[in-house]
Formats: sequence, structure tokens, C-alpha cells
Amino acid sequence: MSTTTPTSQLTRNQLLFAADSLFADLASNTPPLLLLYHFSTTHPVVIQHAPAACPHAKASRLTGLNAVRSYFDLLATNYTRDDIQKHAVHANVDTRQVIVTASVRWMWKASRRTWREEFTCTLGYDEYLKVISFEVATQSSPATCVMRAVDTPPPPELPAVSIHPFRRRLL
Repeated sequence: MSTTTPTSQLTRNQLLFAADSLFADLASNTPPLLLLYHFSTTHPVVIQHAPAACPHAKASRLTGLNAVRSYFDLLATNYTRDDIQKHAVHANVDTRQVIVTASVRWMWKASRRTWREEFTCTLGYDEYLKVISFEVATQSSPATCVMRAVDTPPPPELPAVSIHPFRRRLL
């Protein structure tokens, strides 16, 4: 349970501060257990991460703090986040939402391969400024969505074939 007292009307600055705080922790690869501090314990929590063009994005929705923890555990186990760049941030006091357009460079821990995901993150907040909705829509190619990422090794290089100069005539 949160120990802070709810405010009757959240301000735009309060919403922006809460979103900035979450994104700062994401950018520093804060451990999943500590990221849970940003999420509500008084309301049901929804988390979703899918390509924007996915026709069934809502099917990937997960609910509850255990789902949030599992999502961030999955990311922390396989990837590191780097170079999170926020391009635009909009807060709506009436809906208690912050919409962040941003990009992040992901790196596979195993292979060290990297790629960039462009996304829109919609954050919904409760009266305690805790996240109740965390929805990420990948705007770049669906293949760049971290939830669809596949770490395939590059094709092996073919060994160099050298042909003896005298044998070339026979070919």
C-alpha cells in the first residue's frame, strides 16, 4: 500500500515528474524489483508491449504486479537498454496520462548485437502518481519490437577459396 496521500487534482508537472522518474530508472537499467516502486499497489496494473501495427495488440496485455515484474525480469535477463531518447512528452491531467514518444537502443546480453526501437509509451497514473497502465507501441518496424526480438547469429563466412594460377586454365 502506498503511504502517500492522494491529491484531488494532479498537476501537469507532477505527472511529468513521475514519468521522468520512471524513464530515468529505465535508462539506468534499474533492477526489476526496484522498478516496481513506480507501479500502483492500490489499483489493477496493465502492461503491454507490441508493435503499433499489430492487429491484436490488446491480446498481449498482461495484468497485475506479477506481470509487471515478469516483463522487467525478461528484459533484464536478455537485454540492456542504452541511449533512451525522449522526442516528445505530453501530459493530460484530465485522463492522468503521459504519452512519451522515444527511442531506445537494445543490446542482447549474449551476442552483444544492438538495434534501435522507436516507440510511443502511454502511462496512466492513479491518484498517488503510481503507474496503472504501461503501454508501449513500437512505431519502427515490428521486427524492432523487443518483445519480438530474435538473436540469430549472422550467416557464417565462407572460407576464402584460392585457385592455383595453373589450374585456372583447366577450369
